Amino acid sequence: MAPKKLKCSAKECREQLSPFPVLCSFCHGRFCNKHRMLEDHQCPELEDCKKQEHERNAAKLEAERTPVIRGV
Repeated sequence: MAPKKLKCSAKECREQLSPFPVLCSFCHGRFCNKHRMLEDHQCPELEDCKKQEHERNAAKLEAERTPVIRGV
């Protein structure tokens, strides 16, 4: 019996996965190249992802802030 071919986890997508499918680190689905982006496969964790990235970017910008030296 031949091994079962894996299909894209996106709803209504019938594409077979390539030998190296895209794994979503948020919803843990396996997706074809067409649905690799969070927006494309309608990831249920999209809002959490945006919030995490916003917080990470804010922390990075705060760490890179140049202090103002007055009285020079």
